[in-house]
Amino acid sequence: MKSIAAFLLSCSLVTCGAPMLAAQQTVSPEVQSLYQNARTAQAANDNDTAVADYLKIIRLDPKLGAAYNNLGRLYYNMGRFSDAVPVLVRGLRIDPSMHPAEIILGASYYQMGSFDKARGSLEAALKSLPDDRFARITLVHALMEQNNLDEAVQQLRHLTSSDPKDQEAWYLLGKLQLQLSQQAFERVHAIDPNSPLSHELSGEIMESMKNTPGAIAEYKKALEVAPNDGGAMEHLANAYWNSGEWAEARDSFEAILQHDASNCLAHWKLANSLDELNASPDDALKQVDAALATCPALAQARVEKARILLRLGKAADALPQLLSAEKTAPDEPSIQVLLARTYKALGDSAHAAEADAKFKQLLQAEHAKEENHAADVIRANQ
Repeated sequence: MKSIAAFLLSCSLVTCGAPMLAAQQTVSPEVQSLYQNARTAQAANDNDTAVADYLKIIRLDPKLGAAYNNLGRLYYNMGRFSDAVPVLVRGLRIDPSMHPAEIILGASYYQMGSFDKARGSLEAALKSLPDDRFARITLVHALMEQNNLDEAVQQLRHLTSSDPKDQEAWYLLGKLQLQLSQQAFERVHAIDPNSPLSHELSGEIMESMKNTPGAIAEYKKALEVAPNDGGAMEHLANAYWNSGEWAEARDSFEAILQHDASNCLAHWKLANSLDELNASPDDALKQVDAALATCPALAQARVEKARILLRLGKAADALPQLLSAEKTAPDEPSIQVLLARTYKALGDSAHAAEADAKFKQLLQAEHAKEENHAADVIRANQ
């Protein structure tokens, strides 16, 4: 906050108060001298002297809005927010066009905990200065203090659309969306704690906390209430699949397909579960083909088909599946691993080495991205 206030103080008395001075025609030599003394004192960090000079200016010329403007900003910079407010209010009465002063007034109200007044001043200023980031980010903080999260999100979306690299705005947006999600989740439970949705929600939260057994228990409770609930069935099957409980995953995906035979994701994951269980390759291929019949662009299904074909020693048949998957997901490292194996089985050492090198490159890029993300999170919290 204070960095913007310091920037605003850099404008001259004549510039900041141009409309008022134009109306007055002239500024007396004594006022101009006091102003120069105030600037010199500020440059030397002698703020008390600068304050005294601005007060003298106001006594000499009580209609000079720019003097109130500069004094109010100086008080703000000094952390004297309760002194800044009446000075800025008076200056704005004299010259309502001093919208930057209105921003500092709103920021002063915010620092004093008067969030309603802060919001009013900042919203008024933004009507004339819509691109002022300091005003908008301060408004966001005031709205957050009032728990007006939806409105704060709207302001943050304005900031991120104006500057996609505004890290603070993205951080606050993510933080608020988490709070809004939590409030929505609490409402779901309040409406009916024993509904399938409540149990599914509890399961999702437990999964996010790596508590897979607890999540599975919640999904089962959801199915006890509603045995044919598609969402609960998919959550349970995916929980088993993600935790490598292949037999349970197989049974769960088969149950899903009894209700929705065209579910290509269920066909693919069933095929993968059968493959992990070393079940009949023909049965697994049947499920993969069913997935691709409905979703031909499903790269994961093509990778799974290639994996099964490689297990059967059919590298030549596996290659086109992997090349097709690579076009859909060129940055997926696991595809390169299988391509290297396939080329090696076909005796193509050059392409095998190329795929292996690309795998290492993609893996390195993933690690770098994770490190950069971690560094961004640390910086955002400093």
